[in-house]
Amino acid sequence: MSKYAFSGVPSFVQDTESPVNEGKNWSFLKIPERIEEKDIIENVDADIVVIGAGLAGLCAALRAAEGGASVVVIEKTKSWSVRGGHIGAANSKPWREQGIVNDSKQLAREWIAACGNRAREDIVWLFINHSEEAVDWLLDRQAEHGVQPRLGAPRYAGPSYTERYGALLFGGQGGSLQTVADNLCSDSKALGARFFFETPGVYLEKDGMRVTAVIGGMPGNYRRFRASKGVILASGDIHGDREMLAAYCPVFLKVRHSQYAPHGANTGDGHKMGLWAGGVMEDGPLPTVMHPQGYNRLQAFFLFVNVRGDRFMNEDTWCQAKSVNVLKQPGNVDYAYSIFDDDWKEQMISGMPYSGGLFNDNSLSVYGQPFTGEREVGFLESGLQNGLIVKADTIEELAKLINIPPQKLSATVDRYNDHVDRKDDPDFGKRSELLFPIRKPPFYASKFGPAMLAVVGGLIVDTRLRVLDADQNPIPGLYAVGNVAGGLYGVDYPTIISGNSHGRAVTWGYLAGKYAAEETQDR
Repeated sequence: MSKYAFSGVPSFVQDTESPVNEGKNWSFLKIPERIEEKDIIENVDADIVVIGAGLAGLCAALRAAEGGASVVVIEKTKSWSVRGGHIGAANSKPWREQGIVNDSKQLAREWIAACGNRAREDIVWLFINHSEEAVDWLLDRQAEHGVQPRLGAPRYAGPSYTERYGALLFGGQGGSLQTVADNLCSDSKALGARFFFETPGVYLEKDGMRVTAVIGGMPGNYRRFRASKGVILASGDIHGDREMLAAYCPVFLKVRHSQYAPHGANTGDGHKMGLWAGGVMEDGPLPTVMHPQGYNRLQAFFLFVNVRGDRFMNEDTWCQAKSVNVLKQPGNVDYAYSIFDDDWKEQMISGMPYSGGLFNDNSLSVYGQPFTGEREVGFLESGLQNGLIVKADTIEELAKLINIPPQKLSATVDRYNDHVDRKDDPDFGKRSELLFPIRKPPFYASKFGPAMLAVVGGLIVDTRLRVLDADQNPIPGLYAVGNVAGGLYGVDYPTIISGNSHGRAVTWGYLAGKYAAEETQDR
């Protein structure tokens, strides 16, 4: 096998039954030309090289350095990159102190079912068994800098899909995730880790089957980063490469908004390098994180209609389900409308104990604090100012403002109000506790739809986060963490515990850093 060969086209790309993939010759599978030795300005030696300075990569760097390894981190942008607010774990010390402990076996069963049985069960258990250890490790180190998260309250309380407590909310005076990242970076440097920014990974080098180095940098500034113990791929997801989306996650091609920063940086670099080195991708289509925040965030559990004025789903659901269902609607659009009346705030307060969860909306609420709807008032006011929310004194006038035939929207609202009066929804089975009338003017239509946050699937790894080849044997010296690694989700991103994608980044980074630091050549 060639020093740079890969194991062939992933099974999903070979699926000629898929109209998305038929006849495609994917350019991302072509291994780049070898950079000439004269163009490599130096060799940089370390025990471990981490590719990517996101949350997973930073945790891997610090944990490896704590284990006594010499560490180099290369990052294509000008600095580390972290976003969001929640980190979720199966359990953690702050939640245990409140007397809230999740049952691991029950959590695993619910997780696997929510993923349509397409998650790899050993990988699910890896997260459940080690996320508390990893997150508590992170919290201990952040406490040294005065960073203390709050207990995040988002939790959808549906009867068939129930989210659990376990999210830790970073932000405000306690310190944001950006503060966390800065601390991880500085702590790693204090232990000797070296960071090379504006240095993208180009390709991996192998000695026989073992990955030994990564060529990184840009023309005129290439370096060979040699890793005696291992290379850890931590370069983020694929959503910035539209060809990779067509191959592995075509649903994201329908979504017009992205709220993943830095814009354009996540182009599947680690996935590509892993494929070229002999790794394989998990079965597609890959799971996504797409929350309904692409337009206005005020949507709750009110009446949803598509651009034709038809109701299309049970609005009493969790955030991912909203996004997925919106994308199934006619009109070649990625949005729908939430319809409500002047009593909306009181209705939200009344319904929240039966619903809750991200974008219902108590996204930034803190455990133990009552839901007041004040943030949602801000969403309403900003929406009215920017045109993403419109209001009118009659349903017919409201329909005209959103280009829906007035008679159609009136009929839909009348039928919905009839369900409210009967306390029964034969169309979609919405719980009676969340059926609220739309009768008191003014009436509102809030435009909402999904935003891309991440494609949370990737290379197949084992329970030591080593990348596997086509025969499911580990590739010596190669690890994958965060969104480069697959297996945890399978078909969709479950919010059984909010923020578990960040929790996985912390856990995978922590474990891969530990395992790589322990690595020996003969293992």
